[in-house]
Amino acid sequence: MSEVVHWIKTGERGARAEFTDSDLVTALLLIKENPMGRYKLQIKLKLSDSSTKSLLNYCKKKGLLEAKTGRSGHFLAKKGEELVTQITKLILKHDKCEHEIFPSKQHYFVILTTNEKNIEQNEVKIKPSWKLRDIVISYGGDAILFLEVNSEGKIQFPEEDIKIENYFPKFETEFIIDIEEYLQPKNYILIVGAAELEIARKSAIIAGLNLVEKFIVHVHQEI
Repeated sequence: MSEVVHWIKTGERGARAEFTDSDLVTALLLIKENPMGRYKLQIKLKLSDSSTKSLLNYCKKKGLLEAKTGRSGHFLAKKGEELVTQITKLILKHDKCEHEIFPSKQHYFVILTTNEKNIEQNEVKIKPSWKLRDIVISYGGDAILFLEVNSEGKIQFPEEDIKIENYFPKFETEFIIDIEEYLQPKNYILIVGAAELEIARKSAIIAGLNLVEKFIVHVHQEI
């Protein structure tokens, strides 16, 4: 992302970057699930046509994506596959959250793990919820719900003195049923609320990758 950082600092190619690391990582994850053309990706990322072109050109230049003629569009190149494999060691699952946590918002969730063996790190230091909230807001999100799975496989706030049932009494009987297989110690749930689903998705994914400090540094080095 050094070129993007350069554009931000110098003002070249406009006063701000044409796309962000959030756009790039989200694009790779979406294309992994379903190869797609520029127009469909533009809608899913909520970017302008020119920004989407810049993003795709950058990814192809870096060897992350390849393109086929016809309707199949863009797909992951070998380097892109390898990067997504690394990302999905931390982000176990990501999807739209059908349950309303924050009124009048669209919701997106990521399931994260800090299992040392899974993410291949000897020392895992995670960011506190307020720092994740700041990241979400900086990418256009409005609110977060950040929860951890304790040693008994139960959901709780990282702050042990705050009880989830006092704030979200229906949470364990609704949303949790959908993700039962991920209720294991050292796993976390991050739900982001935003006015639009596309923004909630990008904010949730990039904030999730920022959970582990060394992990997001590695991702940035790769892109």
